[in-house]
Amino acid sequence: MEINKINLRAFSIDKDILVARDDAYPFFMGGNKARKMMRIIPEIQENNANAVVTTGGIQSNHCRVVALICAARGWGCKLILHGSHEKFLAEKGNALIMRLSDARIEFVRPNDIGPVMEMSMREFRKEGLNPYYLEGGCHNKAGVSAYIGAVHELKDSLPPGFIIDNIFLASGTGSTQAGIMAGCKEVGWLGTKIHGISIGRKKDTGIKGIRESLGFIYPDPERYFNDINFYDDFLFEGYGLSNQKLNNFVILVAKKTGLILDETYTGKAFWGMINLIEKKQLEGNNIFWHTGGLLNLMA
Repeated sequence: MEINKINLRAFSIDKDILVARDDAYPFFMGGNKARKMMRIIPEIQENNANAVVTTGGIQSNHCRVVALICAARGWGCKLILHGSHEKFLAEKGNALIMRLSDARIEFVRPNDIGPVMEMSMREFRKEGLNPYYLEGGCHNKAGVSAYIGAVHELKDSLPPGFIIDNIFLASGTGSTQAGIMAGCKEVGWLGTKIHGISIGRKKDTGIKGIRESLGFIYPDPERYFNDINFYDDFLFEGYGLSNQKLNNFVILVAKKTGLILDETYTGKAFWGMINLIEKKQLEGNNIFWHTGGLLNLMA
């Protein structure tokens, strides 16, 4: 795993932090969704599936990765998208890549996602294909397991005996944060605090998603994980929304550190990290887990 060190002096915090660079993950244009899908591909193959049905927004990193993997392997692909059809056709970034792929795309209201995914599964079966139902954001056991493995990879990339005190990340459906929490337990980092910065969900919903994700691995997750840190203070009004203040912040981070963030995921997470370090006076070895999202910046 690529790890960089940056200084936070430009943000009135005189300390260094490490950055775990999943934005540099080398498959299917990177990010945490690519890492998860590389773990899910064997499961798709074990089920003898040759098509995938999944869902996301019009700039979904997850849907971009699924579309590319299906194209590379000759699998059928159906993307159930929510959001503006007009914006999807006009924007670049992930939307452009989805349009360039051979994926079938259907737009629905959020409440209709489940029924339309089931209908799409039936349609593939009528065509003689064996489809795989993939939860949005890879919210399943394999997605969580991918980040248990990622923590092992992180530990192997650090000097022997190096302990992480705090990890900060953009947290959405909860599977990435759950995997990192479980991974820290596995490698013996029992004192490491995992700080999930919400990019769209309110606190109660976010914590529920993390507990559900932990349940894919542990039969009784609350026995092992009572303390879940999930912050909804830095939403900037909701998923996919931002303002000029956040835009200026993303530009400042690029100028002062060379780290490229986006306004949907990592920009909010980095903003939240700065605030939490300052407010809580967090010391020790801190890591910002860059989950990717560069194509959101290029929309």
